[in-house]
Amino acid sequence: MKTPTVFDGSSVDRTFSKDTHSLSRTQFVLVCAAFSANLVFIPSVSNFVKNGTWGGGSTTMHLPDHDVSILGTSVSSYTLITGHAVAALVLAVALFSQFILARRGVRSERLVAAHRAIGPVILCTLLPAFVVLALSLSLWVIRTPFNRVMFTLLPVMIVFGVVRALVGLRRGDRALHADSMFLAFMLLESAPVFRIVMFVFARLGGQVLAPNGEPVNAGALFRTVLVLSLLALGYWSCRRLRRNLLPLGLIGLVLLGAVVFLPWSLDSAPI
Repeated sequence: MKTPTVFDGSSVDRTFSKDTHSLSRTQFVLVCAAFSANLVFIPSVSNFVKNGTWGGGSTTMHLPDHDVSILGTSVSSYTLITGHAVAALVLAVALFSQFILARRGVRSERLVAAHRAIGPVILCTLLPAFVVLALSLSLWVIRTPFNRVMFTLLPVMIVFGVVRALVGLRRGDRALHADSMFLAFMLLESAPVFRIVMFVFARLGGQVLAPNGEPVNAGALFRTVLVLSLLALGYWSCRRLRRNLLPLGLIGLVLLGAVVFLPWSLDSAPI
């Protein structure tokens, strides 16, 4: 007969190591692929450092730099774009680090401590900075109705995912925590996905920017469909698709509503 094990604090970490916040193999592959997709921004960052312009390599693909008034304060749209890019990248690195630290094969007391230490930094600093800059772009810089709604949806649903992850953590529901952080990360990484979608769209003969300098509606439309598909694949891989239908349904309903009720065009951005 085995002697009952006396409970101590380390049992939580052992359970964490067995049950773990880690994702299914398919989800983790998708996370790694989405994070690697940030490499697609290297040409844009390089062009911005050299020439001070955001967009493609030609003048016809440059985003217009204009001042916007935010709560009575005049701010350059390029300042907002730069701040948003930095905030999104730092947040992506922090979230990706959390996924790495939560992998079954690398768990240790030190890594558990690091995982827990990074969490409050993300919640109290990195996420608010990203959300403020993302909403500033979508509400004050983007002017076309369809794009404005779809770009506003992203930071809102990322916050939804993080809050849902905290609820899962508080309940001891590690699957809910993992799936919710997967949701938040994949939505955050929809920016490089958007860039890849527009590259393919341009190769097929479509426009990248409309005459007024806006991203064309096709990017937001196809990006959302693609990200929804990747999320569904990730949830299906761990047999938790039904449990995560709420966030997928919310995103899908907003997309459907935008398509039905807002002016949009596949290869342009109506003013």
